[in-house]
Amino acid sequence: MLLTITLGFLTAVGPAHADKGCKESTPITVPLPDPVSGRRYEIYVSLPAGYAEVPTRSYPLVILADGGRAFPRLSCAARAVSRDSARDEPIVVGLSYAAGEDLEDSRRRDYTPTKLRNSAKAYGGAAAYQTYLANVVLPYVEGHYRVSGGRRIFWGHSYGGLLGAHILLTAPSTFQTYILGSPSFWFDDGAIMDFETRYANRHRKLEANVILYVGGLEISRYDPQRKGKTRDMVQGLNAFETRLASRNYAGLRLTSKVIAGTDHRSSVGPGFAWGLNAAFQ
Repeated sequence: MLLTITLGFLTAVGPAHADKGCKESTPITVPLPDPVSGRRYEIYVSLPAGYAEVPTRSYPLVILADGGRAFPRLSCAARAVSRDSARDEPIVVGLSYAAGEDLEDSRRRDYTPTKLRNSAKAYGGAAAYQTYLANVVLPYVEGHYRVSGGRRIFWGHSYGGLLGAHILLTAPSTFQTYILGSPSFWFDDGAIMDFETRYANRHRKLEANVILYVGGLEISRYDPQRKGKTRDMVQGLNAFETRLASRNYAGLRLTSKVIAGTDHRSSVGPGFAWGLNAAFQ
């Protein structure tokens, strides 16, 4: 029995409320429904310290998948990375799940690229969600906040990393940097590789900074808590990286890291911090 790990990592980052350890973060919640599907989404916005004091200054933008859970701690982590590296603090935006839906149902549909045959659950809505992100979220954010041109960063973990890979391979200019953590490249028998093949057949350029990370313990092993074998996320990430590197895409910057001693959950924090620091280089 192979175990699908998706929801577990979310419990490691906490719900979408203010992180008590991050006094600088004053999140703004903005309702942003999808006019096509009618689903009711929100975004959570954290502005840099001193944002209002220098009205001519612009900032990098970090978009967080799974913002309904990851936003509080990771918006704080982004501030810490910026301070430690003496870089501009980013505007951090977390993406919510659809209101009124179980979070796992929402992300399972919105973050996966293909429908699953013989499944009663909804999958394969990544293209529609990506359209919402490009046509609703990004125009709103860049129309209301001072975002630096050409400094969009996407972060996603697990299914969120799979969503990021789908955006990368179908509309790469949506973001300049993609931080993909423990991506679920195993989904639907590695369907994301088919997207890469189609992209490679039509393009010789892939102008993006792609940053990959995975926990060192995310290998195929028996997990007594789940009473089954886990998927080999390390192998999946290595295969994806090798595939991209073999294409010699013009404009592609590619880097990766295995976070030693961490699993699918515990790799989130150090992986995000390492990835964002790499993005700021």
